[in-house]
Amino acid sequence: MERTVTKLFLAFLCVIIALTYAEDNDDAKAYDTAVIHLIKQDYSTAQKLLAAHLKTDPNDMNALYLSFAIEQTRILDYESYMVEYREFQSMADSLKEVFESRLNKLHGFDSTVCLFYLANVYGGTGVMQAKTGNWFEGVKNAITSVSMLKQVKKRDSTFYAADLGLGIFNYYLSTSLKWLPFTENKEEEGIGAIELALNADFPYNYAAKNSLCWILIDRKDFRRADSIAQSVLDEYPDNTIFLRIKTLIKLWTGRYEDALRYGTRLVEVTEKRQPGNWSDLVAGYMVLVQSYEELGKSDHACAAAENLLRRKIPSAYLQIPHIKKHLKYIRGVRQDCRRGR
Repeated sequence: MERTVTKLFLAFLCVIIALTYAEDNDDAKAYDTAVIHLIKQDYSTAQKLLAAHLKTDPNDMNALYLSFAIEQTRILDYESYMVEYREFQSMADSLKEVFESRLNKLHGFDSTVCLFYLANVYGGTGVMQAKTGNWFEGVKNAITSVSMLKQVKKRDSTFYAADLGLGIFNYYLSTSLKWLPFTENKEEEGIGAIELALNADFPYNYAAKNSLCWILIDRKDFRRADSIAQSVLDEYPDNTIFLRIKTLIKLWTGRYEDALRYGTRLVEVTEKRQPGNWSDLVAGYMVLVQSYEELGKSDHACAAAENLLRRKIPSAYLQIPHIKKHLKYIRGVRQDCRRGR
């Protein structure tokens, strides 16, 4: 399976989708609308809404964080981190300074929200560093983020959005970095925290669903992961994050006719997005090619392989491990086709 993707890709949702706490009705409406566009993966519209608001209130803490969260979501969705991580790092560093300078000046719930945002900026930085191979710094920032999230929970035990980051940290570091003494045997604790985060306000409940899906897949509980993914697709049928999960589950469980149906849908939706998402497109075609092969439909598999490989995939995407793996498989199928099998 896509272990790299399972471990991190779409763990990014623990830190990327912002929950806003505006009290003013107009602000809340603007934020809610931006968040809906974020869930729909319409990042450009979401950023435009926030940019218009920030012109009138450039110091709005909620809008500043949400703008950062949208940018991180976009980069990780498109997996363009190898190209854009320096600009992202600069944005994160600037935002850390803003939130750290405000933290001691705020009181009550506003202070807790600011601390939560700051924790997510550190967490987001850690994810991006891990994605670009800087694991040491990534773990350091993740630990800092978790320390802050624990403080958030100590201040407010019902702040369920914080449970998401804590749960992901405990589960993935416990399973991936067993040599760290403080991460041993925390898988179940991590899952429990993510289950608790399902009670978080919108859209963190969706983020929790995404993270839980990948953990369930990791533990071979495909039935529940499929059900959770479908619950999101019932509301947002074009969300490629959950559509990709659904598609891969059908492939991995040997339901190849269903995999073809969802794989075709994933390709169709991806090709309509501007700009296109090469990671989703390659994954979709991999599912199509492999499913056709498993069903003995070699001609269809050959046609699907040719359809993808005639496209010019940007070089930055060719360095992503799971894309390289998928392309190797698809090229092998095409080679067999040209040899006449």
